[in-house]
Amino acid sequence: MESLWNDQDAQQYKSLRALRVYSSRLLGSDPNLVLHGGGNTSVKETVTDLFGDEQQILTVKGSGWDLATIEEAGFAPVGMESLLKMAELDELSDPDMVNAQRAAMLDPSAPNPSVEAILHAIIPFTFVDHSHADAIVTITNTPDGEARIRQALGDKVLVVPYVMPGFILAKTIHEMTRGVDWQALEGIVLMNHGLFSFHDDAKTSYEKHIELVTRAEQYLIDQHAVVEVVPTPSETDLLALAKIRKAVSRHKGQAVFARLNHSDLALKFSTLEFEKIPNPGPLTPEHVIRTKAFGVQLSATDELEDGYDTQICRYVQQYKDYFEQHSDGEICLNPAPNYAIWKGQGSIAFGKSQKETAIIEDLNQHTFEAILKAEAMGGYQALGNQDLFDIEYWELEQAKLKKSGAAPALCGKTILIADVDNLFRQACVDQLRQLGAEVFVFNNTGAEMNGDRTGSDKTGYRETIIMEAVRRCGGLDALVLNMELEESPLLLEASDLFLQQGIDPAVLFLNSDDRCSPVSAGIRSNYIQGYQQANTDIVAELATDLLCDTAVDGARISF
Repeated sequence: MESLWNDQDAQQYKSLRALRVYSSRLLGSDPNLVLHGGGNTSVKETVTDLFGDEQQILTVKGSGWDLATIEEAGFAPVGMESLLKMAELDELSDPDMVNAQRAAMLDPSAPNPSVEAILHAIIPFTFVDHSHADAIVTITNTPDGEARIRQALGDKVLVVPYVMPGFILAKTIHEMTRGVDWQALEGIVLMNHGLFSFHDDAKTSYEKHIELVTRAEQYLIDQHAVVEVVPTPSETDLLALAKIRKAVSRHKGQAVFARLNHSDLALKFSTLEFEKIPNPGPLTPEHVIRTKAFGVQLSATDELEDGYDTQICRYVQQYKDYFEQHSDGEICLNPAPNYAIWKGQGSIAFGKSQKETAIIEDLNQHTFEAILKAEAMGGYQALGNQDLFDIEYWELEQAKLKKSGAAPALCGKTILIADVDNLFRQACVDQLRQLGAEVFVFNNTGAEMNGDRTGSDKTGYRETIIMEAVRRCGGLDALVLNMELEESPLLLEASDLFLQQGIDPAVLFLNSDDRCSPVSAGIRSNYIQGYQQANTDIVAELATDLLCDTAVDGARISF
């Protein structure tokens, strides 16, 4: 791993806090260090308060911010005195810790401080950097991980057994380091969790981090823990993918997107014998709030209509058993899977939005690589299910997901629009996307999704856009077809099998001759005639309402 520090760039950042932003973004820019909001950083400063008194503060990454894009507003200034007093307490509940940290903040409008704020405070250096570096955690996630990480990094690194993040972790390290010569330490490794580096100089703290990760990467190479991926061409059964998505959506109680990861790495991973891996859980524990402790394993079902559904039902029961075994008064989350390992096909991420599925896919891709490398060192061993459960149901982690609010009416749905009226088409697209749908557009010049072209030749792009919709989103739920467009009847015919596997499938016909628009049983059909004579936004709103209202079938509206 190479340092991205640039002295010329760094000179533009004059204050400690500005430098903290700069080096935090360097850490956040490398997905092999942190992913999707992971990791945290801090800087200790002296400020003058309203009364002219100097005060020591910890400026620490705020909850919900991403290191890759963080700004000064993304940090929370907290009084050091209060944080150090918290570290001396024998006990501190999570709600009390959050409240006490907020009470010690100098800026009440700042985000909540990281749950690791107390730990950052007790590390006696100006700059502190924390990541979930893949190489570090890959080594610790093995049966003899502690011995291996000491061998990889040397004896100047403090190795801490896995402890629940937050106050308990800070208290553990506070006790372990009483009397320790901090100047002799190069860093701290948290087993199954990540790495800390620190120094009074921003550059040195960052480059120490990079150096330690580089040692870990070299250790993996020396142990022949290197993933060699051979390109493996294979055909994806898109209709089977649509069936899988439909089954998962049913168990989720709402439509979800199904994002297929057909990469060479995912294909290689999908061929593993998982029964030989004791615990193929997530690479770091905080990933569990996105991925769950485990995914569903799917295999070929010889085209049995309910084959995939049977396997997903089995997973749902397995998750409920996991919950019953480890819960202590919590309320069970939705038991449907957040991802699948599809034997010989790769993996599938399930989510209410494309952003959510992309995050799950990304987290899994890093875990897949770690598992394959760890298998070369005697096996992969993530945290046990009780530890993963404690993080999955930890109120401070669940709060991150609750910030997203209620799901819009069409989230998880995929809709194809075929029309040549640019104004109506765009108004319809805008309204559907606002309600959470992914929208593909077809006209007589080509096809696109969110600006990405999916085809251009007259003979091929009809099939291309349908297959691309299923490949990207897992299925197709609705069509909006101007039947005056000569390709519309052919689009309807080519989409039929996928619509039958859609979620509350529907077709909205524009200017249709009923004789030209048959639909299969179970697919709603509604009709709008003469819409070009009406206000574009009103018709687009009407079209959206007809797609949203699953009780409406056979409506005929003329202008």
